[in-house]
Amino acid sequence: MIAIPAIDLIDNRVVRLFQGDYQQQTAYSLNPIDYATDISASGLEYLHLVDLSGAKSGRLVHQEILSEIVSQANLKVDFGGGIKTEEDIEQLLQLGANQVVIGSLCVKEPESVASWIRRFGIERFILALDTDGENLKINGWQDSSGKTLEETMQYFSPFNGLTILTTDIRRDGTGFGPSIDLYKELIGKFPNQRWIASGGVESLSDLERLREVGCYGCVIGKAILDGKITLNELKKFNDARL
Repeated sequence: MIAIPAIDLIDNRVVRLFQGDYQQQTAYSLNPIDYATDISASGLEYLHLVDLSGAKSGRLVHQEILSEIVSQANLKVDFGGGIKTEEDIEQLLQLGANQVVIGSLCVKEPESVASWIRRFGIERFILALDTDGENLKINGWQDSSGKTLEETMQYFSPFNGLTILTTDIRRDGTGFGPSIDLYKELIGKFPNQRWIASGGVESLSDLERLREVGCYGCVIGKAILDGKITLNELKKFNDARL
């Protein structure tokens, strides 16, 4: 399993939200470019970059920060938030994104997303299917889709090897631990996809538990920013899988 640091952006600032609530955000006195270079300097390979402003507004906002990170840090960066069109995907890939993260459109326009996967390649995409325990949330977690994760997965399950990032919003930013049972269930029902966990990670033992149930990766944000897990510890965790 790969541990993946995350940077969430609002108005060019590094932030964390509590359970996806834009009214409950914590801003950190970090320059996102400098933070990304620190992640790279630690020897980590991947970065999950989230454009929360873009997710809320429905358009790309922080693509320039993506470009700067790619040029200054030796990282494979996936970028999500505000991606709505094929042109958005082309722009992000040209700017150096390793993968693009598609969220709301997986629920609202699955046929379009499927056509993009076929055109650009399955390795270029991560689907973000974020649940509140009952329904998938869309539009930056602001709205309920009225569809369950399993209903949407029935459409995408034929794409073998597709990477899917699932956040249990009830755990996001809480530090209460990840939803182990949720990921165990998803991996059991849809074993042909690569499942990335997100939300609630508090310690290295949480990462070990996710590795044990078979997660492909795990995104870590708040635990790093709050000093509960260091970048060097994540590097050692990733090295242990080799």
